[in-house]
Amino acid sequence: MAYSQQIIDTVKKAPKTLGNQLGRWAVHLDFPVTKIALITGASRQTVYNWMAGGEVFVAYRPAVTDLLTIFQSSSTADDAWSKACKAFNLTT
Repeated sequence: MAYSQQIIDTVKKAPKTLGNQLGRWAVHLDFPVTKIALITGASRQTVYNWMAGGEVFVAYRPAVTDLLTIFQSSSTADDAWSKACKAFNLTT
């Protein structure tokens, strides 16, 4: 499921915060927000707020940083999901 043009534009225009970097990679890979929320333990709305340049609170930073590293080393959303499942002990 592709991101809407509105979300893409919001992510492009937002300040380059940790959450926005995650959002840029998520859009690039077409990685679903629901999976980011599952991995990080945040709500979908929180993930959208991060993507729009919002602050990633301290409790979420380790997971977001690890996921960002996974995104940067992945070529597809499926590849990123597979790596994230291994890193975060999730079942596929």
